[in-house]
Amino acid sequence: MREEGRISAFAAMVYQVAIVLATAVFFVPSIMVTKARQDVWLSGFLACLFGFLVVFIATRLALRFPEETVVEYAPRLLGKFGGKLVGFIYTFYFFYGGYYVMRQFGELMATAYYPHTPIIVFIVVLGLLACYVTYLGLEVLCRVILVWGVFAPVFLLLLLLLVKDIQVTRFLPLMEFGIGPVICGTIAPAGWLAQMAVVFMLVPFISDRWRVLRTSLTAVLSVFFLGEVVLVTAIGVMGAETVSRLLFPAFTLFRRVHVASLPVLDRLDAIFMMLWMGGMLLNLSTFFHAGMLGLGQWLGLKSYRPLIFPVGALLTALAIGSWDSVTELVVFSTQTFPLTAIFVNFVVTGFLLLVALGRGKRGELVTGGGQRAPAADKKA
Repeated sequence: MREEGRISAFAAMVYQVAIVLATAVFFVPSIMVTKARQDVWLSGFLACLFGFLVVFIATRLALRFPEETVVEYAPRLLGKFGGKLVGFIYTFYFFYGGYYVMRQFGELMATAYYPHTPIIVFIVVLGLLACYVTYLGLEVLCRVILVWGVFAPVFLLLLLLLVKDIQVTRFLPLMEFGIGPVICGTIAPAGWLAQMAVVFMLVPFISDRWRVLRTSLTAVLSVFFLGEVVLVTAIGVMGAETVSRLLFPAFTLFRRVHVASLPVLDRLDAIFMMLWMGGMLLNLSTFFHAGMLGLGQWLGLKSYRPLIFPVGALLTALAIGSWDSVTELVVFSTQTFPLTAIFVNFVVTGFLLLVALGRGKRGELVTGGGQRAPAADKKA
């Protein structure tokens, strides 16, 4: 089964950013601050280095098999059973991330804006929209992501209005409890950045593949920069103690935007929420699309489209039933999801790359001008 449409490496980069940014901005800051306190900005640098390593491994692996996704070439590396098992792990992981995103969206909307509306309403609406976007295909999804990306700088402009309230003393003393808390604070953002390994599902559909490594590293750097801006602003304005107690520190941060001389700029959190809701839809759509593509290839289907709405209904049920409260969701975000993302995207992907290098396996090669060379290995 093949996906229709072609995208550019730049579009793939924005796709990678979209799969991380919306959820990372809301949940990750409080998790990091709880562990690293005022030194949380140092954790961000370590997480960025880990993100570089993950996308380097994923890109090297993907470019060895430029005409196939990881679900397709895994059986060539590990045999039929091992390859199918790895393909199932990746496919399940994408769906797993998808219903996790659905629940995050529902919890924030029900907690911050519509406390009297059942959470299922928000989850179902987001799920239906993601199903529709996935049905339209990868090319349409990436075009929508690019449109959303045009408005992303507004995110930074809103934060600039809070620069005047930052107190440098809130970052002192530096490394008060040593390097341990800084390393612990790295785990959550490292898990989110590891999701950018999704590039191994995109390479077969990218027209200018020779740029993929550079654009993937740029994606990591972009998310790191935006994340650092949020962390520094949140700590500088509210302090580590306050941020660690908040469920959604970024949301609280934007509610503090106030310019006395321009009252029209009050309550700019509405603009932020508009951008965030669009980002959550695209975040879910990227997970859902990757999962549906992987499922279709894993089952050997000609098209995954007939399964989109049944699988969407299943993910909706999982999003509703997997957590009993927002407290459980926060614990899951702190202890389970980052480690799962690191295992799948770093450990499993790194293992596949080692096997490919050790056995000398590769698919068709891509020259610098995008020309395909004969396959170096055609054996199953």
